[in-house]
Amino acid sequence: MPPVDRNKPIRADSSDSQYSLVEFMREFPDDAACLEWLWRNRYSPDGEHAHCPTCEKERSFKRYPTSQQRQSWTCTGCGYHLHPTAGTVFHKSSTSLHLWFYAMYLMTSTRCGISAKQIERELGVTYKTAWRMAHLIRHELMADDGTPLKGTVEVDETYIGGKRRDGRTGRPGPGSSKVAVMGMAERSGRVIARKIPDAKGKTLIPLVNQHVMPRSIVLHRRMEALSRSWAVGLLPRPRSPRVESVREWGCSHQHDRRLLVAREARDRWRLPRRLV
Repeated sequence: MPPVDRNKPIRADSSDSQYSLVEFMREFPDDAACLEWLWRNRYSPDGEHAHCPTCEKERSFKRYPTSQQRQSWTCTGCGYHLHPTAGTVFHKSSTSLHLWFYAMYLMTSTRCGISAKQIERELGVTYKTAWRMAHLIRHELMADDGTPLKGTVEVDETYIGGKRRDGRTGRPGPGSSKVAVMGMAERSGRVIARKIPDAKGKTLIPLVNQHVMPRSIVLHRRMEALSRSWAVGLLPRPRSPRVESVREWGCSHQHDRRLLVAREARDRWRLPRRLV
């Protein structure tokens, strides 16, 4: 086994993490590194030249130390100031950028979500500050931008609202207080969830067409909703439908159910243009 450099730990190849805490602290060690990242990603890729609105051309910008600790770069030609935090959730915030970035790391790396109270404990800020940070990150930075999913997408639906008191199983009836929710998960990617009126095929298929890119493979653990959609004309009946085992796709269902490929761009299946 090769020797390990304890001063420079690296993420193991078998780890499920895509970005570890050590990597985060190495890339953003302090507030200045976070501000520099904003400056380079928003205005100046090389860190020195940026477009000046006053000069109306690319100019050299420098950051000068001031008593007010101004977070801005100044044009060397006309003196115009560019603020990397302007127009962002960090604008006019007295909280350190390092804490903002760490809060974003916590919210994006935690699988089951994180509460404002836990952010308060981790960052050492007040609950009011932690709640505001979580609210802005969740509703401004993590909002759905409308970009459709692509690649291999898993689709499933469920009902939320507690257990049934009558002891019966199955889908709730029309008078139930449970809410139907449909989720679409991109393999190793984004997740889209939508509230739906019911879990019928004529409800699921239009949402799949809206939120999934053409030439993507859609997997569904239940064949009934999709087979019914063929009957109502929402999807053409395939000549040779491709059915894959759950284990072959690496899913973690309790039973070895079969997954039906509902959309495939290869020769076996092709959706009509009106659906894609």
